[in-house]
Amino acid sequence: MSTTRLSFGAVLGTVQSAATTVTATLDTVSTAVGMATSFVSQAADNQRLRQIADKEDFIEALIMEKAEQRATAHLKAEKFCGKSTEHAKHYGEAYKRYESLLRTPEDLEKMKADAE
Repeated sequence: MSTTRLSFGAVLGTVQSAATTVTATLDTVSTAVGMATSFVSQAADNQRLRQIADKEDFIEALIMEKAEQRATAHLKAEKFCGKSTEHAKHYGEAYKRYESLLRTPEDLEKMKADAE
């Protein structure tokens, strides 16, 4: 009977030791998962901030590019119209025709309101 008790005690000691090892392993895994979650969360925050900054730079570059294109086009049209009254007349007629074809009445009203 004594041997059975000793054997049973040894088994319980082994089970306790195994349980302690499993608990320590689970704690380590939990810590690692927490660290990975923190890393991914920080990376996502950094990416979000980078996208905000990149969008700002893109918008600024686009505005500058389109403003330069429009200014160049206006200067080119002014130079063309300055060649003669006939150039100016035909340009004006063509411009009005294309404007009526390509812009809706709502667009024209909005442009007039914006100009005021």
